[in-house]
Amino acid sequence: IDRQGDCKRSMLRLSSAAATTTTTTTPRLAQRLGLASPTQSRGGLPHAPRLLDHLPHISSGGSRLLHSHRGALNRSCAATMSGRGDTIETSLGPVTATRGATDVVNGLHLRELFFEVPLDYTRRAGDAAEDSKDGDFQGEKTIQVFAREVTSSRRPTDALPYLLYLQGGPGFESPRPAEAGGWLDKACESFRVLLLDQRGTGRSTPITSASLQAMASPQAQADYLAMHRADNIVRDAEVIRQCLGQPQWSIIGQSFGGFCSVSYLSMFNASLKESFITGGLPPTDAGSTATKVYEALHERVRKQNAKYYERFPQDKGRVAAVVAHLLKCEEEGKEVRTPAGNTLTVRSLQSLGIRFGSAQGFETIHFMFENAFEAATGNISYKFLKDFDAMVSIDTNVLYALLHESIYVNGSGQSSGWAADRVAAPRGNFDAAWALAQEEPIYFTGEMIFPFMFDDIAQLRPLKEAANLLASKNDWPELYDDDALRENRAKVAAAVYFEDMYVDLHLSMETAGKIRGIRTFVTNEYLHSGIRENGPRIFEKLMNMTRNVETIR
Repeated sequence: IDRQGDCKRSMLRLSSAAATTTTTTTPRLAQRLGLASPTQSRGGLPHAPRLLDHLPHISSGGSRLLHSHRGALNRSCAATMSGRGDTIETSLGPVTATRGATDVVNGLHLRELFFEVPLDYTRRAGDAAEDSKDGDFQGEKTIQVFAREVTSSRRPTDALPYLLYLQGGPGFESPRPAEAGGWLDKACESFRVLLLDQRGTGRSTPITSASLQAMASPQAQADYLAMHRADNIVRDAEVIRQCLGQPQWSIIGQSFGGFCSVSYLSMFNASLKESFITGGLPPTDAGSTATKVYEALHERVRKQNAKYYERFPQDKGRVAAVVAHLLKCEEEGKEVRTPAGNTLTVRSLQSLGIRFGSAQGFETIHFMFENAFEAATGNISYKFLKDFDAMVSIDTNVLYALLHESIYVNGSGQSSGWAADRVAAPRGNFDAAWALAQEEPIYFTGEMIFPFMFDDIAQLRPLKEAANLLASKNDWPELYDDDALRENRAKVAAAVYFEDMYVDLHLSMETAGKIRGIRTFVTNEYLHSGIRENGPRIFEKLMNMTRNVETIR
């Protein structure tokens, strides 16, 4: 396929449809999109403002970038952005776009892009007076969002369309490519890939324990954090699309990035040509689905524990020895501190089971327990304590711990309410003291955030009150729109992993049934990280499905 020519032909068809078909944005949707009032739109696709209204006019330096449907729309503005910043009017408000440095790594060209975007897209000029005394964001009304454009050294770039990558998490930055390889190298054969640091991560006004502690109060922290869910991540992506002059683009979402993709399909369906989802179809029911999610996943965690001890039966005694030592320390009132200042308790030790759902997760935990004790003293070894710190990523990415349960709340009226803590209350093999007494294998927990983590993890301790406020918050905005998904017009393909410990198979297929035209690739070859284990195959499979290279059967 001549991709450049195909892209131009698609845009001509789209422009023709835009000239003949009218749809209306409803008041409810207008509010969700951050529009001031209901708007009539031309584009032939429901739930979308007029497509050409999304295109930017660059006003910096008195110049204006005009767009037409006659082929110019598929040219990137990234190369023409200035290093000083251009102000671009988007459908969601003005955005300042700046080009940063360019780099070369083995096989790849990298270009830095920065965008100054609204912290809260629903707020307009003059809304500052509405800030609550406790929830003031320290006067911060805009944030920086960073993206890295990646292209292959082997191919010309300007003719290729964009592919936006949405990272898993929440609260983790995009990958930092050191060389061409994996799914990224495969994607660069057909796309310019945009690696987005989602707001609050990486170089996108990062959220850290220190930055939150600088705020006025726990309520201010909670209000600020609430601006960092998938709905605003998608709005950031949407204004970036407009800044880059793309009438439509393709997206790929891994894990939580897939959740963001489904939000994108719900909110700005007309902006998407293709959506590739890997291990990331979320439950989209209204209200809080957190309890349902954890009930389903807790059973999968149980099965993974059984498989772990079947694989490494010698670890039953090794794990028991560490648990017995920690229980004794707790009884004697002694804290076991790690080099990072974390407190190693039985509960925090069990949380290492989050690794059981990824490639080499079993092996990682197994080798960690090989040298758990110092032979000379009988205490937990320094290496073990340091390895534990290395496993705890929520101290450097606190956003994950603070917002994890909120990703399962779709709309107001319900809170997440520490759902994992209710569902996974210690019992049976998960009750370490009981299992130790019964000489049963001690089970690890899975991808769950518990209140005790805000006692045991040093960087989370100052954020405990904010975490409780977020857990009790019951006025979250909607993340998904089932009606919009049923009217989907984008090409969508999703890899669904049969034994996924993080994103439940049955809940994923339930959501797939709501998305018009989706094609699913269900496999037990991988757990959750197929994109890392065999990225080229997974990516090519999904791309072939959306483009009907692999026909429906």
